[in-house]
Amino acid sequence: MAQVLASAAIPQSLLLQPDARLTRQQYVALYRTVAATLDDEMLGLWSRPIRTGTLKYLMLSLLDSPTLLVALHRFVRFWNLLLDDYRLQISSKNDLVRLALVERAPGTPVTPLGHELMMKLIHGIASWLLGREISLQRVEFSYARPRHVGDYAFLYPGEVGFNAGMTSIFFAYQDCAASFKREKHELWAFLKRAPEDWTFSVLQRASIAARTREFLEAHITRPVTIHDLAQALHTSVRTLNRRFAEEGTHFQAVKDGLRRDMAVHSLSNSNMSVAALAFDLGFFDATGFCRAFKQWTGSSPSEYRKGSRQGD
Repeated sequence: MAQVLASAAIPQSLLLQPDARLTRQQYVALYRTVAATLDDEMLGLWSRPIRTGTLKYLMLSLLDSPTLLVALHRFVRFWNLLLDDYRLQISSKNDLVRLALVERAPGTPVTPLGHELMMKLIHGIASWLLGREISLQRVEFSYARPRHVGDYAFLYPGEVGFNAGMTSIFFAYQDCAASFKREKHELWAFLKRAPEDWTFSVLQRASIAARTREFLEAHITRPVTIHDLAQALHTSVRTLNRRFAEEGTHFQAVKDGLRRDMAVHSLSNSNMSVAALAFDLGFFDATGFCRAFKQWTGSSPSEYRKGSRQGD
């Protein structure tokens, strides 16, 4: 474990902090290292290893599909040759295409990260094949709402639900009926960057959390209030609060999440002083920023910076 973390420049001390954050680069490096160490491209999360090279041959089997829907049917058949604990099921109803994870035997253990990654993989591959981010109508998970539920708005650009009978992802039939053309040389670039291209989505404009984050990022040095946001989005505070509640969050949580992520990125990748960083993030002084950062991550900014540099 120590070697894996070190190779991704992640200090072991972060494992003791439930709210510690990784940079995007650290996540990608960690994923690749774990996959290589285990010889399992799905990180040991399923009943049998998904050996190195599986993604390549999966993608090669999809390239000559006439439409995305045909590619998704091939995707399902491919995975059902590999998984023992679950099978993928594809169906169409009411202008929607649904891909669901169905347990092969009652009481099959649920590994939330495995379910998260499978839904990301489906959405990421579908988007790459079409050359644009395909609209995600809805994604449902068979487990309870997790502690980090706020992150789902940025991982899954659409409506998200929990405690469902099966983990499922829904696309518009119209999108799935679309044709595409991808060449092998494009695939090699996609595989070389994996898992980055299929993990991270462009923010969905329909998500109020994403739109709020986008607005706040452009005005991060100002003390923006929910009233400012309402004015910018041409809506009422009451409507905003209702939409935040529907997404399982609230204005201050989105604001704190953005400032936390920007702070972590800066502390991990620059030598900017804590005072300057506090000012850039809209705090009146470094003391207030340090107090907030401690609440967000369990560490002071200086401790976090020191820990993030241990692997250098």
